[in-house]
Amino acid sequence: MTIKDVEERTGLSRSNIRFYEKEKLIEPSRNESNGYRDYSKNDVENIKKIAYLRTLGISIEDIRNIISEKVTLQEMLEKQKEVLKNQITDLNKAKLMCEKMLDEGSISYEKLQVEQYVTDFHDYWKDNRTVFKLDSVSFLYIWGSMLTWTMITALCLIIGALSYSKLPTEIPVQWSKGVATSLVNKNWIFICPVICIIIRYLLKPFIYAKLQMNNYYGEIITEYLTNYMNKKAPPQRGFFIGIYQVQSRHAYLF
Repeated sequence: MTIKDVEERTGLSRSNIRFYEKEKLIEPSRNESNGYRDYSKNDVENIKKIAYLRTLGISIEDIRNIISEKVTLQEMLEKQKEVLKNQITDLNKAKLMCEKMLDEGSISYEKLQVEQYVTDFHDYWKDNRTVFKLDSVSFLYIWGSMLTWTMITALCLIIGALSYSKLPTEIPVQWSKGVATSLVNKNWIFICPVICIIIRYLLKPFIYAKLQMNNYYGEIITEYLTNYMNKKAPPQRGFFIGIYQVQSRHAYLF
């Protein structure tokens, strides 16, 4: 079956199916005549199972452990049941607090007195530590990501500048079975990082605002989209991040 057939049989989008492949949860075979993916009935069943387990809140990593038989499905379901139970308890508490605040009539941020609703701050913060963990992870995620990309971009530009004079006029950006299939002018070693910066730092805020996802998961989705755009930007089908190795008169872009 082609991926279009799989979309029709599962009701899932192509991006979902590709994501499961990228995560190595399914590994369809290749058609030897054309090189396209050839999905089997077993692949389709696995895709449906994976998607269903995701709707239960089970993580990709936990699903991978189930498939590899590191943990049984029953064990994971029992674990997830407790996770969901705790989440429901926390949500019900938050709902009751919202109702209590609303029952008081007019309420504003300026007049909010937290002591009116919380008797012991230490216990209250401890009971809601999951929220603060998300805040901490979000902070590290955003700044760590920016630092990582800045360092990689700077490294690429430095290596590009040092190796520029030794590079041939055209350098390969795509390979197939050890043979270069696509060449571009060597100036692209500077142009590509600039494109990455434009996509990541100029388009990212626009995408984030357009999605109207002003929360932790919206940030992650935006991050994934900008990474994907960097990956698919021309002229190469890969991240515009490279280490340039010069051997004799040949240059290789990884």
